[in-house]
Amino acid sequence: MPKVKAKRQSVSLDMTAMCDVAFLLLTFFMLTAKFRPEEAVTITPPTSISEKPLPSEKGVITISVAPDGKIFMGVDDKEAQQMMLERMANRVGVPISATMQKNFMASEIVGYPAGALKQVLEEKPSAWKAKGYYQGIPCDSANNELFLWVTYAKLANPALQVAIKGDGNSNYKVFNQVVGTLQEQNINVFQLITGPENKPRN
Repeated sequence: MPKVKAKRQSVSLDMTAMCDVAFLLLTFFMLTAKFRPEEAVTITPPTSISEKPLPSEKGVITISVAPDGKIFMGVDDKEAQQMMLERMANRVGVPISATMQKNFMASEIVGYPAGALKQVLEEKPSAWKAKGYYQGIPCDSANNELFLWVTYAKLANPALQVAIKGDGNSNYKVFNQVVGTLQEQNINVFQLITGPENKPRN
């Protein structure tokens, strides 16, 4: 006696709820995303096979050395940024307005002499590069402002770690001045930021 085959029925899933969840997640990420600030200068670091990531849980001071020798500094700790600004402004005698503070906190990059603090911070960060404000942080024996910026950042958060990002064509003398500045503050452990490179085949 032949078997009776059950009629196959197509399975239908209601995807309405899934679409709602997808759009909610998309909206959430769009509203909470933080746009990456424009870099002061393009830096192409030398390559390395190292895959060790930068520490993120304690915060990082990133010191960048451009091909022309200009030095820039960034800190991803907001409290440290605030203290850096207050102490440097007090040192050079510049009163900080709410607008100037907002512009400083929005840029995350210090790349100008402290004497130009008022002129720079009265403009929005998006205009700094076009107006030629990125002159670099002085770092020489006569005027080592990099020493001060790093000191103020470490006073706010002693756990901040230091990373140096140098261009492959950076002047070694300038790079050496940066390392010397860190060593003056007993910062002898720091990371070098490099680009990815394929591991050699065995």
